[in-house]
Amino acid sequence: VWSGGALPLPSKPRRVHHTTHTTQQMRSSTVVAACVLLHASAAMYSPAPQTQHRARPVVASHQAFARERELTELRAKIGALEQQLGAAVAQENYAHACKLRDRVRMLRARDPQQHLRKVWSAMHDAAADENFRRAEELRDELLAVKRHLPQYQLAGLWRGLYPHHGEETIRVRYSSRDGADMLIATKVTGDDHVPRGEVTFRADLLTAASNSAMDKALRILSDADDGMDDLEVSRFAGEGRVATRGFTRPMYVDGELVVMDVDTFGFLWAPMGCMILFSRVDDREAEMIEEAEALRRIAGQDSDGSGGPKSAFDVICDLDQLIDPSAEPGDEACS
Repeated sequence: VWSGGALPLPSKPRRVHHTTHTTQQMRSSTVVAACVLLHASAAMYSPAPQTQHRARPVVASHQAFARERELTELRAKIGALEQQLGAAVAQENYAHACKLRDRVRMLRARDPQQHLRKVWSAMHDAAADENFRRAEELRDELLAVKRHLPQYQLAGLWRGLYPHHGEETIRVRYSSRDGADMLIATKVTGDDHVPRGEVTFRADLLTAASNSAMDKALRILSDADDGMDDLEVSRFAGEGRVATRGFTRPMYVDGELVVMDVDTFGFLWAPMGCMILFSRVDDREAEMIEEAEALRRIAGQDSDGSGGPKSAFDVICDLDQLIDPSAEPGDEACS
């Protein structure tokens, strides 16, 4: 019985007090552990930061591309649908216009030329961003697409009739640099104006071209050959080489490369309306020419190959006013 004075303290803490204190510690530890787990989970499932790059183009299936012989029909269909699309928009028939637009897009996806421009642009963008692995992938894709386009199948020897000089042989090769994809034609047999070994013309295969002089030339060819009425050609901006006799004052003038197919193409020297058609040299003759070139290099000869029969190609190329108004008539020619 307590009779007053100080209350005596128990020698041991009550069990209930000890149990309550221990439970609070466990609850605090559980809360801390749960916070740690939530933080770890958030870090685990949150997307990692990525370097920003330009959007990748969708790589088209090469099997979906139209073949070389189908490109003419494909592009004709696209042209006809685009005309219908314009008419539908003019008539405010937007539902039909939407269907035509989708149809045009689907057909364009089968044209390797359309895909080529996208891949070329994406490749240079990747290189500019220093994403060189992606640029390498796109370069390989670009090479694969080029196999489906006739303008990239022209490497080798070709023969054409040059006005005032007769039949001459040229060599076509390709060069890609400085943002351009160039076709370069070099003389194998030369003449008084542009000798053997010099560039006769060049064209940028990424730049489409259209001018009235080329339109006129194509109409003339179409009138001469009824089989060319339905011919779909590819046209590219270029430059043709001209010079006075002795390869003096050489210069480039505006021109245009027109590709009919893998066996026929032409080049137009635009200022004078002079167009030369080229046909592929057959394999046997090409081999003989290569052997002759090798022998000439061994012998150290450097004749320009001028002379020979004059061309019956009825085209007049007069550069008198273009290069030198005081020059004698016939002193220059498209070369």
